[in-house]
Amino acid sequence: MANLELLLLIVLGTGLVAYLLTKVNQFLGSVFTIAATTFAFVSLAAYGFNGGLDTTVQWIPWLSFSVTNLGFFFAIIIVFVYLMVSFFHPYFLDHYKYPSVYNMLFLWSLAGVLGTFFTENTIQLFFFFEFIVWTSMFLIPMGKSKKAAVSYYGFSAAGSFAMLFGILVMANVSGSYGLSTGLAALTGSGKEALVFVLFLIAGFAKLGAFPFHIWLPEAHGNAPHPFSPVLSGALVKLGAFVAVFALIRIAPFSVTIDAIALPVAQWIVAILGSLSIVFGTLMAIREDDAKKLLAYSSMSHGGYILVAFSLLDSVAFAGGFYHILAHALASAGAFMAIAAVARQTGTTKMSELGGLIHKMPVTYIVYLVAIISMAGIPPMGGFISKWLIFQAVLNKGMVLVTIAVFFGSIGSFLYVFRPLAALFLGQWITKYDGQVKEAPLLMMIPMLIITALNVYTGVFPDWLLGVTNGVITDLGYPALQVAVAAPFTLNGYYGTLAPAIISLVFAVGVVVAAIIFFVLKKSRKVTLMDTYTAANFVHNEELLHYTKDFYAPLERLYEKYTTKMRDFYNALAYKVKEVGQLAKYLFMSKFAEVALFWTILILIFLLWGEF
Repeated sequence: MANLELLLLIVLGTGLVAYLLTKVNQFLGSVFTIAATTFAFVSLAAYGFNGGLDTTVQWIPWLSFSVTNLGFFFAIIIVFVYLMVSFFHPYFLDHYKYPSVYNMLFLWSLAGVLGTFFTENTIQLFFFFEFIVWTSMFLIPMGKSKKAAVSYYGFSAAGSFAMLFGILVMANVSGSYGLSTGLAALTGSGKEALVFVLFLIAGFAKLGAFPFHIWLPEAHGNAPHPFSPVLSGALVKLGAFVAVFALIRIAPFSVTIDAIALPVAQWIVAILGSLSIVFGTLMAIREDDAKKLLAYSSMSHGGYILVAFSLLDSVAFAGGFYHILAHALASAGAFMAIAAVARQTGTTKMSELGGLIHKMPVTYIVYLVAIISMAGIPPMGGFISKWLIFQAVLNKGMVLVTIAVFFGSIGSFLYVFRPLAALFLGQWITKYDGQVKEAPLLMMIPMLIITALNVYTGVFPDWLLGVTNGVITDLGYPALQVAVAAPFTLNGYYGTLAPAIISLVFAVGVVVAAIIFFVLKKSRKVTLMDTYTAANFVHNEELLHYTKDFYAPLERLYEKYTTKMRDFYNALAYKVKEVGQLAKYLFMSKFAEVALFWTILILIFLLWGEF
């Protein structure tokens, strides 16, 4: 047995040790951070999968924890992403002004993750939720952008305090701060609609779903390169965790839409999830910065998760939970590949790079596998999760949502192909001659592990679906049917899926393509100047980069609408600033007439009874 509370305290303590060791030696502190994160993951996995996580012994009297299949599912995925990313620390800490603080906050945010997913007390849930927000907020500006941290904190704080208000309403109804007790007491109380909306605000804000998506490109794009995979692959899943409580455990309205047999509230969330898919896809297509492109991708994939959990259907739930895992692996792999590129070249701008496949072939494969999963193409995990979600949406007869889900898959292939073509398959930029090589071995180890898991989840999903079935049955819904045969199949509403056979077909195709590639005559490598100058004077080869305006004809169709939400939030921020200036003028003014006004007003108030 392993005590969960003791594990959390140990991780907190390792944060302090990492701080001190990094002060002494950066590499030593980074290696310790890897060891501490490994200890947390191995302990969680070894005991959690065997039911050996103990919550009965309390080291701190006022803390209350409970191990559930739902909490363990989220925790093991997120802690694994932390573990993989920790291997990048030795190669990036020298870029940061406070490397010791970076390692400490990294481990403290990991401790916050353990607390969030295993707490049984709603006030503790809020505390750990905020603890993650605050540690992340101080990690993000180490990527040199304070504005990104402010944007992240603003939206996260809005979500956190919405959740706190919902928690207080639940406590008022149930007379308890117990999570299960509070959720159960909401039914029939008349307050379930309010708590549903408040929890969804928290979920949407943390997921970066429409209309709270503005912070995503700022935070993901400007965060330290090793922390971006944590933000996208791990921490945004906090929003999905809260959304599960709102969409599945709270029943705000009994009125249903007969045509789709779905409550009105869930139908609205499905529409908002669809908007997240479409808007995230369209915005990602326009980005030149690879990290910001992947940030909008996270918005789109958050929409898939919201759609899945809004359908109140076992097949959809299986797809939703599987997509949480598949996207965590794919997003972490893609961001880690881009981080490796950034370390070698100093940029993530696609218009400034090209031809890296010849210098970084392993990184290329890592990114290629990750984007295949993101696009929902076999034989990767993203294909299985999207197949399940698509089946469930079709079964509900939700035409517009079905179109959005399908559009997201097609569009995702467009935007993830752009970095592939620009960074790796484009023509070599000569200014990087002699300075670019493959990522160090310690960085390649986690990238290759994640790549292998991306493939494994798409070929052999039976064990993983067994884990998600445990979560689904705990939520009161029947498990997804998985037939373990030779080859095994999983059942949807409109047929069965045999991932192993599909993977075998793709493997044969890859082998045939490889044979053709190696047998046929190779093309001659040329530079941009050789190809395009043709007697025209050009100042530099970057002007001829073929990824410039990569999807310009498509982008022109919706270009004028891309800033609407940003303009709205900027206008809102300006109004808040105006109110603040008015308050400052009224209460902190140096003008004598203002002081005289308040003096007269106070005297009138004090002497009111004399008149």
